[in-house]
Amino acid sequence: MSEAVYGEEVMGRITHGMLRLSTAMRSQAWGWAEGAGLTPTQGEILVLLMQRKTALRLGEIARQTALTAATTSDAVSTLESKGLIEKRRAVDDGRALAVKLTGKGRTAAKRAALWPNFLQSAAASLPIEEQGVLYRSLLKMIRELEVKTHIPAHRMCLSCEHFEPLGEAGKDGKAARKTTRKARAVAPLHHCNALNIDYSDTGVRLDCAAWELGSEATQKKNWKIFIQPA
Repeated sequence: MSEAVYGEEVMGRITHGMLRLSTAMRSQAWGWAEGAGLTPTQGEILVLLMQRKTALRLGEIARQTALTAATTSDAVSTLESKGLIEKRRAVDDGRALAVKLTGKGRTAAKRAALWPNFLQSAAASLPIEEQGVLYRSLLKMIRELEVKTHIPAHRMCLSCEHFEPLGEAGKDGKAARKTTRKARAVAPLHHCNALNIDYSDTGVRLDCAAWELGSEATQKKNWKIFIQPA
């Protein structure tokens, strides 16, 4: 397909490049799914349940995977029939049902989480500073898509009450802001008050069990500081 379809400017080329990545992802996902006797959607639900380590209602699964209620219900029913998940009463509402992994489902979820390894291998071929720049760029794009409600919000550090960016709480905060691009990818610039750990840009989490939604002011402050160039 000609790049002219998406335009000759850099935005068109980026779009074209990301579409090529999506082609590879679709191919790899279906390759794994056919071998496992599942669909990529069913595998995604298994991985979500494994990540959350708790029973989830169908509505929450649909929200997190950006699926319709009907598609979610069909996928969950199939997974239940295969003995990979089980339904139980929700902890916070005995009238509602939630689903959780069975032992067999946990094994399947671990395998489902492996098919994207080809992306990890490709990213690992980049120099460490380029990995950091790529991840920062992805976080910014994900944030933009969240704001425009194209994808569900993530439990990421940058929207968390416990996150302190770029050494803000430490005495070396000004020095941290002057770190090189390479240093930002490896240096412990940020701090988590919940877990009491320091980490670099590449350590910023997209999904964290300790996450608590920060105030609007906290989120704006976090993003304003984080997006500062190295």
